[in-house]
Amino acid sequence: MRWADPELLKLLWLLPLIVLAGWLVERRRADLERLLGAPSALRARIGAAGAGARWARRALVLAAIALGILALARPQAGFRSVTTTSKGVDLVVALDLSRSMDARDIRPDRLRAAKREIASLLTTLEGSAIGLVGFAGEAQVLSPLSTDLEGLASLVESAGSGDLDNAGSNLEKAIALSARLLKRPGDRPRAIVLVSDGENLSGDPRSGLGAVRDANARLFVIGVGSREGTTIPVVDERGRVVRQKRDPSGNVVLSRLDEPLLRDLARRGGGRYERADATGRVALRIADAVRSDGGSETRGQTVRAYDERFGWFAATAGLFLVAERLVPRRRKK
Repeated sequence: MRWADPELLKLLWLLPLIVLAGWLVERRRADLERLLGAPSALRARIGAAGAGARWARRALVLAAIALGILALARPQAGFRSVTTTSKGVDLVVALDLSRSMDARDIRPDRLRAAKREIASLLTTLEGSAIGLVGFAGEAQVLSPLSTDLEGLASLVESAGSGDLDNAGSNLEKAIALSARLLKRPGDRPRAIVLVSDGENLSGDPRSGLGAVRDANARLFVIGVGSREGTTIPVVDERGRVVRQKRDPSGNVVLSRLDEPLLRDLARRGGGRYERADATGRVALRIADAVRSDGGSETRGQTVRAYDERFGWFAATAGLFLVAERLVPRRRKK
């Protein structure tokens, strides 16, 4: 058994708190019954079920919650060996490492959701040469074009917001630097995949599109975040949120996904726009679009396709909730 989203298992710590809350409610009920008279006579008069029935209902609900959490963590068991084939391309991923990527309007936060999409992209484009650019106020080459996709995946996983010294967000420099990496001999399809929330604090992103055309490349964009936006947490060295980011005037900063800008960049860059959902499926659609230009066929590799088991947990949770409704609330006369 393995878990696709193991971080969600931390929600199981809520169960002891729920048990404690149930115990406090039961204790308060018992105190109230003693104030009103003999508890057994009072329950017999109003026809209320006993404590055993109430605890049985709570136990069933608790089990359903536990199974629901396990289902959300996506348990997987058993796998099939799948041989994949791909057409090699030249591609640069431009990853937004600005502080706004710490916002948590997508699970678990924008940056980790972006990393999931990039990881899915890398596993799909085997045989390709892929580079990595990180950007905030400035853009920096984190990896030149390389076929070592495992090494590149490690770089993506270790990247963090604030890694770059220059704060802010400059999409223009990210696009232009990514395009320069693609200027090399060869006739394979060339593309840039920009992964960002679209917040641009300096420069004109559309000015970087000329470099994309000069490199004979297309620009694809994966938007990360929500249109409604949210605050940007400031965390300590242990990862705990200590406050929310504020502007120089002391106002809490609200960060939103700038979807109109990102859509326009993808349209002008000859690619397409997709909004991330943190599952990796968006990256698969982007990969298909990138390969649509053709490219040399590469030898397939065998990968493990794990079988999802969350449905069993979710179904069992539903049965426990149905059983909870069948436990009598009143004594039979």
